[in-house]
Amino acid sequence: MNFLLRTLVSRQTPLLICRRQLTSEKPRRALRSSLLTEKIRSSMSSSSRSNNQRPFGFINEKNIILGIIAVNGFVFITWKFAYANLRTNHDQRLLWFLTKNFMVSWNGVVQENRVWTLLTSAFSHFDLMHFFINNLVLYSFGPLVLSQIGLPAFTQLFLVSAVGCSLAHIFYQRFYDRRPNLPAVGASGVTMGMTILYAFLRPFDPVLLFFIVPMPVIAAVGAFVAYDLYRAVTHRQGNIGSAGHIGGAIAGTLYYFLKIRGRL
Repeated sequence: MNFLLRTLVSRQTPLLICRRQLTSEKPRRALRSSLLTEKIRSSMSSSSRSNNQRPFGFINEKNIILGIIAVNGFVFITWKFAYANLRTNHDQRLLWFLTKNFMVSWNGVVQENRVWTLLTSAFSHFDLMHFFINNLVLYSFGPLVLSQIGLPAFTQLFLVSAVGCSLAHIFYQRFYDRRPNLPAVGASGVTMGMTILYAFLRPFDPVLLFFIVPMPVIAAVGAFVAYDLYRAVTHRQGNIGSAGHIGGAIAGTLYYFLKIRGRL
């Protein structure tokens, strides 16, 4: 099964750690941002109040981020166990199951009709650094985005970003890179959609790029999108799914303009 290790694609996420305090540079920008936040919260309040009446009412703002990270952790551990089971017992059944159900590729979705992998691949990591970075960004930005748009919209954003990332990857591999069977995994599309939406909501909030360089979040996110676009166009992705990153960013952008801004 060593061929799996040589063909897997990991979507590494740009590391943007946002400071918890939400400061702004000018009173006018702060006022516009505050009004925008209040409008979004009020537009989402009715659906949020009815959350406890739904079948999954136990899912709320307090546990959704940790719940997603926990699912990512479970799938990550399962990958590790599957490889260990293959090496120790020569049993490839669990590894085969994960490969078929938690990795996304053009051939898998279109030819084998495994459309669920458009979503399940977003919960899948088998490299420790890939897992750590994606979940660190999710833990850093997730609560900030959630506080701005509410749980129902956050859930929708998560889903459309994950699927948008996977669609961008498989179409890129089929029609541009010409490797339709090359798979991908990871939550990078979700984190890209999340960070770009936050950048639209609060563009001048400061972030520390790679823990060091301070800059407005809109500049940091824009720089990473431009870098991913360059890598994808020039076929310099390597083992990083830049096309998937762009797909997640596009999904987050469309969700902001069609869903969030459209409610104002």
